[in-house]
Amino acid sequence: MKFEMHTHTMENDPCSDVPADEMVKAYHKAGYEGLIVTNHYFCWMFEWFKKDLEGADHKGLIDRYLRGYRKAKAAGEELGMTVLLGIELRFDGTINDYLVYGLEESFLYESPVLNHMTLTSFLDIMPEDALLYQAHPFRDSMEIAPPWQLFGMETYNGATDPVRNNFAKMWAEDYFLKEISGSDFHRMEHLARGGLIFENEVKTNQDLISQLKAEQYSLIRTE
Repeated sequence: MKFEMHTHTMENDPCSDVPADEMVKAYHKAGYEGLIVTNHYFCWMFEWFKKDLEGADHKGLIDRYLRGYRKAKAAGEELGMTVLLGIELRFDGTINDYLVYGLEESFLYESPVLNHMTLTSFLDIMPEDALLYQAHPFRDSMEIAPPWQLFGMETYNGATDPVRNNFAKMWAEDYFLKEISGSDFHRMEHLARGGLIFENEVKTNQDLISQLKAEQYSLIRTE
């Protein structure tokens, strides 16, 4: 089952110019059977959503954050394509990004504002079945998180040059971290540049986490 692990939608990111439903249709046409929407969850979203968040409470913030995912999920349901929720999380005062999988909407509503936390404090509240990977860890000025705080690492990122991806792969191998691949989709030219091919069907977060833990997949690399 061909699955994209790292996407962003126009509804959430001014650097993206593809509406969520169009992204899903494009991936479906490209032969993918599922994808995860991993929109940025960090301090900039308060500026990006400023107009919509005026007078909003925490529920309003999460409603706004989930807009792109929900639109993508609806499009996936029409096409018979799996669309799951993930996040690309960055904590205040850092530029490291972390891909988190296995989260339900209820977790975002019930948690504090996640970017105000630290990696350590977030791991204390992260659901037991959720998994955290460091995204594109060898980009400029990023720091490698302690291996014991990571389940894995994005060792192939379609928007990162091959040398840096190779560094990530070597690091993951040295520290026995699980590897994943993602396109880091923001625009149509980013379509289908990465992802995973799962051995079994993925329809739910439970399916996803089970196969990620068991490494029942192969990486898509397009370099």
